Amino acid sequence: MRTLWALIRDGWNRFWFAPQSTAPVELLRIVFGMLATAWMISLTPVLGPFFGAVAAVPKRELPTGGWTLLTLVHGTPLIWVLWLSGLLGALSLIVGFRTRLAALLAFVTVLSVTREAPLAFNAGDGLIRLLALYVLLMPAGSAVSVDRWRADRHGWCSFPRRAPWALRLAQVQLSVIYLATVGEKSGGVLWQDGSAVSYALRIGELNRVPVPPFLTESLLLSQLATYGTVATELAIAVLVWNRVARPWVLALGVLLHVSIEITLAVGFFGVAVITLYLAFVPPDRAERVLLWGRGRLRRHRSVLATGPAAPSVPEVRKPRHVPSREPVPKGPDGSGAFKHLS
Repeated sequence: MRTLWALIRDGWNRFWFAPQSTAPVELLRIVFGMLATAWMISLTPVLGPFFGAVAAVPKRELPTGGWTLLTLVHGTPLIWVLWLSGLLGALSLIVGFRTRLAALLAFVTVLSVTREAPLAFNAGDGLIRLLALYVLLMPAGSAVSVDRWRADRHGWCSFPRRAPWALRLAQVQLSVIYLATVGEKSGGVLWQDGSAVSYALRIGELNRVPVPPFLTESLLLSQLATYGTVATELAIAVLVWNRVARPWVLALGVLLHVSIEITLAVGFFGVAVITLYLAFVPPDRAERVLLWGRGRLRRHRSVLATGPAAPSVPEVRKPRHVPSREPVPKGPDGSGAFKHLS
């Protein structure tokens, strides 16, 4: 009979190292590349004022072991070189070109900017930095990528099986985020008395869409929203590991973060968290999504190359010959036909 330790050891090895399809990794890589591209573009209005020749953000003394490339280019036009490298890395992640190097460029750029001015960024920017690190560690680019197409043009859409330990780190990260959030909120006075959501919705500088007063001034609705938020986050942190409950709690999470994005300006946090949800997409479903996307892309390219298909013209059929039903005249001898005249 197997010992408990053997069962734990086998379960541990299976969780971290049992090979599985890399389709979830590629799906996460593509969507994160889009997110990182949007994040890099959002830096363009503030990069010069914050870190340029007349920098509003002074050079920061980093703790021992801390580093950022902005210490080398702070206050010079080279900050745009750093930004451009990060943008090219993000764009390369979308198509999977030099994927490892692209993830490294994106990670270094995000890390440098957020470490140099931590007060100018929030938890969403920090999560993008973590996502860049996890994509760097994953076997990204192994399928549906330029890298795979250059190596194998016929099998570039086949998904190899690899150990998912880096993907598991991203999954664990999601639970840690929600558990830490619940722990922090449980100690807050506004979250304890149920007024936190009402208070946040009444901060004018954060509002995207005005919320009707009857929603923010109702004690019952405020408590339902506040306690419901904490309950949803706790449910995601725990139940996301249950295969049956996972789709339901992740759907609740999407609704929660979309509602926050609509009402409050919280930066990239909601979009980054939903991107992290992709780490839990089952491999077979991720394969179907990517192959569907490839099919759509092929059809789109075909239309662009050949133009829209001409409208079909209905076939015009010739009328069939219908024999006459008139009586055939008979000849004088009654033979039924006139004899030819000689």
